Amino acid sequence: MTSRWDDREKAFDLNNDGVDLYEQAKFEESLACYNESISLNPKEGLAWFNKGMSLYELEKNKESVVCFDEAIKLNSQTDEAWFFKGMILYDQEKFKESIPCFDEAIRLEPEFVLALNNRGMALYYLKQFEEAIPYFDEVLRLEPEFTLAWHNRGITFVELEEYEKAIECYDEALKLDSELDDTWHKKGMSLYYLRQFEEAITCYEQTIMLNSDSPDSWHNKGMTFEQLGKHAEATSCFDRSIKLKERR
Repeated sequence: MTSRWDDREKAFDLNNDGVDLYEQAKFEESLACYNESISLNPKEGLAWFNKGMSLYELEKNKESVVCFDEAIKLNSQTDEAWFFKGMILYDQEKFKESIPCFDEAIRLEPEFVLALNNRGMALYYLKQFEEAIPYFDEVLRLEPEFTLAWHNRGITFVELEEYEKAIECYDEALKLDSELDDTWHKKGMSLYYLRQFEEAITCYEQTIMLNSDSPDSWHNKGMTFEQLGKHAEATSCFDRSIKLKERR
């Protein structure tokens, strides 16, 4: 007859085996380890959290949330469980419901930059643009080279029609990674709104160089050529955009 201590030791080992398998992207196999670990010691919050992570990777979101809730019930101070529960809601476009989860993760870990960034993006999708900016500011205070936060801050300034500030953000992102085709595209759009058409064309050309199959970039390049009175070049771009859309 095994003792409760023996069960806990075995549960601990099984949990570690699950982590090893998870790190090898063997999510189904890791799940089996976590299930056995939990059957031996159902009060271990870490095993519940780890099981939730494997289910998250397997895109079994409903079951994953159940595990994160159980992990939180056993240890309400688990910032990552709050964060990943928020991520599932965010990915399901339940932005309002995701915010309390991100808030709790941030309360527990004030420098949790991913939670701060996603909190800002949840507000962005809820069209609360002024409220979103301070979250990106805080991310960048903590981690100035967080490229995505510069990009996200930029798209938020666009919604506020502050195009110069948006361009400054895009430039910071592109300093960190010059191959961000979407950032080049968004910079081109801001320059277009500022009627800086030649500069916008340069950005669209960079986007197309990085991703030649982007119909939107070809279309917007065409629109910009129209503004410059270059109708033949515009038509060529529109034709390319249409062909790319037809392939999809």
